[in-house]
Amino acid sequence: MEGLRSTRVDFIELHILHHAAQQPVYGVWMIEELTQHGYRLGPSQLYPRFHRLARDGHLVCREAVAAGKLRKYYRITAAGRAYFRRQKRRLIELAAEALSPEDLRGLLKRQMSADHGKR
Repeated sequence: MEGLRSTRVDFIELHILHHAAQQPVYGVWMIEELTQHGYRLGPSQLYPRFHRLARDGHLVCREAVAAGKLRKYYRITAAGRAYFRRQKRRLIELAAEALSPEDLRGLLKRQMSADHGKR
């Protein structure tokens, strides 16, 4: 099943995997994070991705009570890290074809400025 899915890059999945590699994530937080990147989606679009990534072995889910509510936290697995690396390679190949060297330099410059501003 992954063979068919691995032929495409899902940007929302990339965001999920990126953040789940940094810390455990949960649905409401992920929706808020994606909103900051211009995505508008609700639970019905997000949770199937969490479930598919978990079913495929890329995420593991842990339940915990937070503020009196049961919350599901997702974190990346070793298989998820390998899958994330493969998907990032596809994204880089696309960017290299679709963007000019000037575009790439501008993106890197903006990213470096944003990273510097976080410090």
